[in-house]
Amino acid sequence: MVISFEQKTPDRKEKCTYLENKFKDAGFERIIFTTHPYGLSNEIPGKCSNSNYGLRKAVSEMNVADDDMKNILVTTCDADSKFPRDYIAALTWKYLKENQPALTTIYQSPLFYNWKLDSLSFVTRVTGLLRSLLMLGALIPFNINTMSIFSYSLSLAKKGNFIHPGYQMDDIICLIRWMGVTQQRLRISMIPVPVVSGPTSGETMEIEIMEWARQARRWTIGAAEVFHYFIIKANRMPKMAAFSWGLVFIIYYGVLLCTAGLYGLTSMLSMILIVKHVPPMIVYLMYGFLGLQMLTFLVAFIIDALIVQLMHISQCIYIRNAFHFILTPFVLLGYSLVELYALHEVIVFGKKVCKHGASKKSALK
Repeated sequence: MVISFEQKTPDRKEKCTYLENKFKDAGFERIIFTTHPYGLSNEIPGKCSNSNYGLRKAVSEMNVADDDMKNILVTTCDADSKFPRDYIAALTWKYLKENQPALTTIYQSPLFYNWKLDSLSFVTRVTGLLRSLLMLGALIPFNINTMSIFSYSLSLAKKGNFIHPGYQMDDIICLIRWMGVTQQRLRISMIPVPVVSGPTSGETMEIEIMEWARQARRWTIGAAEVFHYFIIKANRMPKMAAFSWGLVFIIYYGVLLCTAGLYGLTSMLSMILIVKHVPPMIVYLMYGFLGLQMLTFLVAFIIDALIVQLMHISQCIYIRNAFHFILTPFVLLGYSLVELYALHEVIVFGKKVCKHGASKKSALK
């Protein structure tokens, strides 16, 4: 196990001692602690540079031969991750079942944000449910990108020059970078066990919503930065692979996340305020789209009800569920507005706004 700290981490030595004592009998062959130096050129402080430094140091200390790297799987995670006990077993089983696709596949568990999610505001909860749904229905099956917690072979990391230390969205940057060196679209394979990830939170509802908006803004700016990186690197990939991935990326981040809520609002307002004598067929069509959208949202709530039973998570949300379901379109609209604002920030200020600022999760204990 490799535990990586930033040089400016408070009480770093005490934390290393605590973690070493806590995990010394957990079955790890070795526990390696690394400290990412502050102020290295062409690096930004954050998970990307920390992971890159920690992985390189670990490989150097372990003296792994190149031929053995395909037999080593690396899992990157966040501090607010709760892994199931059988994660490693499920990952290994999947990797062996697929005949060790070391240079073609990245592994992703579905992420669920049910870490005290029932105690948080409807904005945070609805966003968490939709993120899980979109991961299951879009990100993984369409091989768009991994998110936060994912696994890959050490041989793929080595061939792709590990992790780019200058981009905050390390998960998507890894995918693009590694597509370039392998000369193909990488497949994202789902590990059949769920992982709990901590949602944004705050001491009060106002702070929580501010943190939610801050994180949505950061994700959007990061996605824009990722697309810029992709455009630069696309000529190093096969044309069909670059075109197909770029297309689904634009549809997901540009159309679905950014414009879906805004389109629903503007189309409704135009029918009420501008268009006169709307044909009945158009009215029925618009109601049909609304019904389909609400049905999709309902699927997210059904998945949430099932997953908490599967993971034995206790939550009390029954009465508020209906309220949250009704407010889901408004949460999506708010998210779209934050994305629209963030994209204009990137257009006006460029690289200056591409900084990593992790959202607070102080209410998670």
